[in-house]
Amino acid sequence: MQDTKDNPRPEPGAAPTQFRSAIILPDGRKPIPLGSGVVTALLGEGGMANVYEIWNSQLEVHRAVKLLHPNCSDESKQRFQTEIKITAKLHHPNIIEIHGVGQWNGLPLIEMEKIDGYTLENLVYDRGALPITACTAIGIMISRALKYAHNQVYVIYGKQYHGIIHRDLKPSNIMVCKDGAVKLMDFGIARPTDASIHTTDGSILGTMQYLSPEQLDGKEPDIRTDIYSLGTTLYEALTGVQAFPERNVSKLMMNKIRNEYKPLDEFAIKIPLRLKRLIHRCMVHDRDKRIASAALLLNELEKLHKSLTLDTPDQVIKQLVTTSPAEKIVVATRRRLPLRAIAAVLVVAFGLLGAGLITRTIQAARQEKEAKIAAQKAREEARAALREKEPEPPPAPRPAAAAPQQVSVRKARPAPAPARKPKTFTEKMTERHGTDDLLEIMVAEAGRGNHLNASMVYKQMPAGLARSTKAVIYNMRALAALGNTAELERFLASHAVDDAEVHLQEAKVAFRKSRYAEAEQLLDRALRSPRQFIDSDKLRRDVYYYKALCATAAFDRQPSEHNYKSALDAWFQVRTELRSSPEHAYNKKAVSETQRIGELYRKNKG
Repeated sequence: MQDTKDNPRPEPGAAPTQFRSAIILPDGRKPIPLGSGVVTALLGEGGMANVYEIWNSQLEVHRAVKLLHPNCSDESKQRFQTEIKITAKLHHPNIIEIHGVGQWNGLPLIEMEKIDGYTLENLVYDRGALPITACTAIGIMISRALKYAHNQVYVIYGKQYHGIIHRDLKPSNIMVCKDGAVKLMDFGIARPTDASIHTTDGSILGTMQYLSPEQLDGKEPDIRTDIYSLGTTLYEALTGVQAFPERNVSKLMMNKIRNEYKPLDEFAIKIPLRLKRLIHRCMVHDRDKRIASAALLLNELEKLHKSLTLDTPDQVIKQLVTTSPAEKIVVATRRRLPLRAIAAVLVVAFGLLGAGLITRTIQAARQEKEAKIAAQKAREEARAALREKEPEPPPAPRPAAAAPQQVSVRKARPAPAPARKPKTFTEKMTERHGTDDLLEIMVAEAGRGNHLNASMVYKQMPAGLARSTKAVIYNMRALAALGNTAELERFLASHAVDDAEVHLQEAKVAFRKSRYAEAEQLLDRALRSPRQFIDSDKLRRDVYYYKALCATAAFDRQPSEHNYKSALDAWFQVRTELRSSPEHAYNKKAVSETQRIGELYRKNKG
């Protein structure tokens, strides 16, 4: 049972917590009054609450509203009230700011600042491993937030407390803003440093992959618990993968309790030794050997950051967020022999040495050599395939044999020099880019806007490389940019790739051929499918824009009330997606189409 002696308790006279489960939460598509404004979008859905964007017309600002689900348990409602009170006490540039509280249909809500940016989780998902300086910048700003929270003195439920433990620090609870700030949010399970950790049923709160060993072991957390979680978060930002990626709960629990994760040394990325050691110290199993406080961690990170760049953390983050990467960065891991294998090799080696039979090459070295030979052979085969695909230029004509010279005072003319062999297209591209990697050349040409060259490079690729997702997507982009609609349709039909960008392009082709129902199905599929090379915001904008075009086409064919409302809702969604870009062509189209279909509907009706 929960020890309630020192635990925050509900206020006397608090409103009853029995909410009707029949309440339907806003879906984000209609301008329903909420908080100090009206709903303009649904930003996220969690297990305990939904987060909405609202527009406050009096202040002319967007804000975010966190609204509790109607079917939450009494314990969740109590935690929500505690979150409101704790977060309201925190005022720091690296912690999300609370503007007010209220209710909607009896459900409690928090109104807070709306962040123009991305969660760290989405940033890593879209871009993979982040630059070293970006990771140190994020670490610095979150360490500042923790230093402040861990030392804050405040009164809650009539009792004074010193320090707040977040307890759920993870990439999805960190906002990376376009102005360069990084902010910690969601204090939903935060608690004072001297209150009990357990819920009423003794369960553990938080996201398993980022919890400290002591949290999973049922021990009292302290400020070093947040240090551990920040370490796992920075690990993920540096490598692009979770420190504990296991999805099987029982295996994950064992890995977490034993603190078994892949050391940063095993990733094929140049991470400063000081930074690797610092993160490993954050993630030490024994918290007594862990970095003791956010202040100490902040000091180390600031010194390290200054040794890497002259830019401030804010400048580094602003540059990161406002720059679109060419592709997602996936960090490989270095191959190492297991300790048992190494021990076995050493035993055999010393045995052979005694017998005078040891050789200089052990199995691991031989395998590495064979791998290099195989890779070289593959490159040579690829070059050979390229040469076969390109016709050889005709041989230069040989000069005619000189006739027997007669004695003459004139000197004989020298034989003409043989004609130089013209360079093939592939040789020119290889020389231009300094590499024979056709995929790299294709991406570079596409980046320069040379879509015809990009498509020609694709045609020179070996079959295996041409079937790769990246090659397919970049050739698809090139064909679309060139306006080769027929070839694009044939290409898409012959290359089945489950990627959001591919399904979006398929939907565009279907729309151009007036196959609107098929286009809408493909657009829905694009939202559900994984994406590798397209920005998530661009994907959503394009999907909702073409969904609106499909809905408008249905209205134009049959201007019924149902089709009219569907088209209006679709264009409203487009405007919601582009609320911060009023000059965007899609937004202007949304305004004009909304006016046009409104006039047409009223004319037909009346």
